[in-house]
Amino acid sequence: MQNENIIPLNNIKTDKKLEATIQSVLQHKIDMYQPDFSKFLRFCQEEYREPDFDAMEKYLHNSIVDQRIKLSTFNRRVAGVQFYLTHILNLSQTEEQKKRIKLIRELYNTEEYIRLKAMRGVRAERQEEVLQLINKYDTPKKVDIRKRAICFVNLITANRPSEMVRLKVSDFDLEHRTVLVMLKKQGEMKEKRLTLECVKVVEKYIKTCELQPTDYFVGGADRWGNYRNHMITERSYNRLIHEWLGFAPYTLRKTQITHMHRKHADLPTIAKQSGHKSLQTISQHYLEVDYSEVDEFL
Repeated sequence: MQNENIIPLNNIKTDKKLEATIQSVLQHKIDMYQPDFSKFLRFCQEEYREPDFDAMEKYLHNSIVDQRIKLSTFNRRVAGVQFYLTHILNLSQTEEQKKRIKLIRELYNTEEYIRLKAMRGVRAERQEEVLQLINKYDTPKKVDIRKRAICFVNLITANRPSEMVRLKVSDFDLEHRTVLVMLKKQGEMKEKRLTLECVKVVEKYIKTCELQPTDYFVGGADRWGNYRNHMITERSYNRLIHEWLGFAPYTLRKTQITHMHRKHADLPTIAKQSGHKSLQTISQHYLEVDYSEVDEFL
């Protein structure tokens, strides 16, 4: 008869794995929000305040009124400070305090601060012009074949840099013109479509560089184009695309989303390809009227 007081070894291993996973996720968020919380702590020290939710209100108000930070920066500071106060200092935020933060955010809707609300990101380019830039790498050189395939996939899928660096060769189903993309932001896998031309470009890259299913699609490479199977950082990826095309990879994303909109795709269709959960985000921050279209009606 098994002793009921004995804890099976498998249970202990499972518990340790779970705890390690939770600590890993927690540490990732701690690292991500550390810069914002450090700024908050400096504010508290300068004003001789305890770091709590009351001090957070004063800090956020100061951030708008005195520092005149952008709305996007304000939202990041709210998330960072709230996380630290709740998960690290184990403080609780009352419903009244939450309402007061919302009221402070309303300053961005007033005449004095509304200019801080504008979000000016990268601009979309004409897809045909971007394709011309990409196709300058349509050469027999191994290094150019790699560049063309990576840029082509980034454009057609409208992937984020975080999604491009995580792509693996096994994620591609070239026969059915699809690719599974890891959406790090949403924590899920998303199937995206490829054009026939994109498929041909990818096939050439895989064959030329002799990529294996477990290899990273982007990976690394030396100056001669010799492939190295490791996941590069998002910063390195941004630098590469800027070096190859002269602009950031988010221009590829915004270009494709705008291109689909100009071809009269509805927002749910665009969201399916781009990986957006919010249709409002697409409408507010990605779709823009081209200046040439404005000029036509002036």
